[in-house]
Amino acid sequence: MKATFILLLGLYLLSVAIAQQPSRPVWPTAFSASVEHRRHEPFERHEPRFHRFYYDSVKNKDKITGIEEWHAEYYWTERIFDHNIQREYTVYLQRGSSVCFYRSINTTLPKPNFANVNYIGQSLINYEPVYHWIETDRTRGITFQYFETVKYREPKRIEVSHDREGRSETWNFFEFDSCPQDPELFEIPAAIRNTCNPY
Repeated sequence: MKATFILLLGLYLLSVAIAQQPSRPVWPTAFSASVEHRRHEPFERHEPRFHRFYYDSVKNKDKITGIEEWHAEYYWTERIFDHNIQREYTVYLQRGSSVCFYRSINTTLPKPNFANVNYIGQSLINYEPVYHWIETDRTRGITFQYFETVKYREPKRIEVSHDREGRSETWNFFEFDSCPQDPELFEIPAAIRNTCNPY
């Protein structure tokens, strides 16, 4: 009788634990968000960057806007990533001037694949409850952590650590708006595009 009770209690606790585990995360198909991006590399100094990040999977484009340093001066910078043609555009704007460059995409932006993540449990980021997911690739020495809000299942933080190389990146998401983006956001005005240079 006692063994049956313990077995039933164990099955009940297991079913409660399974019921509490959320379904795997899904990366949003379109959004805009304010993002703080931090990088750490041995022997290099990287200041945190603050951007507005736009993404639309239907258009297959990303855009990042914010203040960036270029040749020891600060510029309003717009970067557009057109994955349809594998081209990255960078436009530096400052006091009535613009400089535009293009190249093959050479920047990694977050678009996680959650196929192999494991649920760790809940955590707090800025006192907001989040689901915590982790994936460890021991072969390459990479640890990927993803935190999403419990309430809306939206990205809150991404952490990627390259343990062998001593490198890491963190993306903190704020003011997250999950919605289709205006197509004009991903277009460069013709006057600027006509002066775009390869680099």
